[in-house]
Amino acid sequence: MKAKLGVARCSWRWFLALLAGYLTTVIAGVPFAWPFDYLMNAGAPEIEDPMRVPADGQRRVVVLQHGMWRSSLSLLRIERTLRAHGYEVHNLDYPSTRERIEQHAARLAAAVEQIHATGPVHELHFVGHSMGGLVIEQYLRSAEARPTTGCVYIAVPHHGALLADLRKHWFLFRLAMGTAGALQLSPGDPLVQQAIPQPGRSGTIVGDLGEGNASIPGRDDGTVAVDEATFDGATATIRLPFGHTRIAYDPVTAREVLHFLRTGAFATVGVVR
Repeated sequence: MKAKLGVARCSWRWFLALLAGYLTTVIAGVPFAWPFDYLMNAGAPEIEDPMRVPADGQRRVVVLQHGMWRSSLSLLRIERTLRAHGYEVHNLDYPSTRERIEQHAARLAAAVEQIHATGPVHELHFVGHSMGGLVIEQYLRSAEARPTTGCVYIAVPHHGALLADLRKHWFLFRLAMGTAGALQLSPGDPLVQQAIPQPGRSGTIVGDLGEGNASIPGRDDGTVAVDEATFDGATATIRLPFGHTRIAYDPVTAREVLHFLRTGAFATVGVVR
């Protein structure tokens, strides 16, 4: 009897914790996953001296955009890695479950203008994970978008995700993800049917677990199909053996981002062939 009571109390604690996290996300706009994001990105960055930017006084800016249901902390390892190699990094939060992608892009545009207002920017890069990449793309479609040096897209469903289409009518999907930007992840939404802006300045990092999710035909990262995370005309594409969440915080990904920003090409470590 005591054992059953203990299990019941534990279950209620988990339920209350999840409920509190959900209410915090919906009401206060604080990302539910932030404790997980922080823990998974703990630790010092790996330093590669040849990848440091020159000490020439030029301002090399990188703007990061996290994915849905996550926080800026989910890209903290990438942020630390780039900072350690001399980049000026702006790791921005946005209410991913509460607004449409166009609204997120407008918020990004305002942030970029604030960055430029503080002084000349000699290089402007963007790095986005999952829906964050779609936010970057929507910003770059704007006539007011600043000239961009390069972009790295990590597990981004550039033309929508079949999994989102399959689950968009589920009650729990709408409860957790909202009914704004989440529904725009459907391949049939007009936003993701637009052309990819500046493909020749872009690199794509793709998660590949093989047939990770039975609901997705072919190879995928458990959430986004390999074919969904790539597009024609990209400068370079690599596939890493990571799931959709891990690929944002694994040190290999941070290293690949660094190499692309410095050289326009990815390193070869960890590439799935």
